[in-house]
Amino acid sequence: MDPSGDGGGGLTATGLLCGSCGAELPPNSKFCNECGAPVTHANRTAEYKQVTVLFADVVQSMDIASAVGAERLREIMAELVGRGAAAVQRYGGTMEKFTGDGLMALFGAPVALEDHAIRACLAALAIQQETNRLAGEVQHRDGVALRLRVGLNSGQVVAGELGSGSLGYAATGQAVGFAQRMESAAPPGTVMLSESTARLVEHTVMLAEPEWVHIKGADEPVRARRLLAISPRNGEIGRAEAALVGRRWEMAALDAIVGRAIGGRGAVVNVVGPPGIGKSRSALGDGGARGNCGPHDRWPRWCGERGRTARHRQEPGGARDRRAGNRARRRGVLDLLRIPRQRHSLPGGGAAAADGHGRD
Repeated sequence: MDPSGDGGGGLTATGLLCGSCGAELPPNSKFCNECGAPVTHANRTAEYKQVTVLFADVVQSMDIASAVGAERLREIMAELVGRGAAAVQRYGGTMEKFTGDGLMALFGAPVALEDHAIRACLAALAIQQETNRLAGEVQHRDGVALRLRVGLNSGQVVAGELGSGSLGYAATGQAVGFAQRMESAAPPGTVMLSESTARLVEHTVMLAEPEWVHIKGADEPVRARRLLAISPRNGEIGRAEAALVGRRWEMAALDAIVGRAIGGRGAVVNVVGPPGIGKSRSALGDGGARGNCGPHDRWPRWCGERGRTARHRQEPGGARDRRAGNRARRRGVLDLLRIPRQRHSLPGGGAAAADGHGRD
């Protein structure tokens, strides 16, 4: 999965990953050595990031070390970390460090991810599955139980290169330490979510009932929930969308253009702008909620459905007069909104183009 969302490439603690095929690349690569896709280098300077932090730790690692010896323990941990890192990278995360008997990963840094919490949940479950497979091999060969605790927490961190860059990419902040506390509170073989992470994913995953856990550094118990499984709706993992705030002007403009299309004057709308200003969210608003289709055909299908419904409800005798009245009212709305028929700017850095064609 491409962590950048644009097929460019992601960064790990050890180097670059191709965003198209996932191959590891040498530093400063401009193109993938395997598939030839261009590589986009993310900014590694220190900056605020909204992330989900994942901590995983082996249960009773000291007992395992005394039972199998240092050399065998290293083999087990190398295999476990390798499988865990593959799961993290599969879901667009960044391996930050190996902790000796566990690992730490970031989702949402250095490349921003709006769904960092659900990606972290997917990776956490995948890590537990891989651990269970490896645990069977270790039990058969060494006679010891290999189990893992995983903790997740979401929040704001400062992420970037430490010092002159020789110490690598790292995240600092309260969210990091709290993720480690969630890991220490998780029962063996489970994934524990903080309340902040649970709120972000509660509509797309199965969670246990809330519980109060005691963690180091807190005078009072804190609320946490165990992750049980992913619960996709209609076979897909849905997105928990908040209400669209603002963008009234843009939504009114889009609604007016849709009305023109219903009235027989077809239109093509192209909304462009920097990431995060609400382009996809606008398409998922009034029009996208009414059809089971992709973001590029929601509006055409919705227009067609509304147009057919409107014409079906019209009586044959006055259909032409009513259509003419509808077109006149829509033209009045367009004039009121001052929507030109050519390209115009939208507030917030976006732009839209409405090119009408057809007959009145």
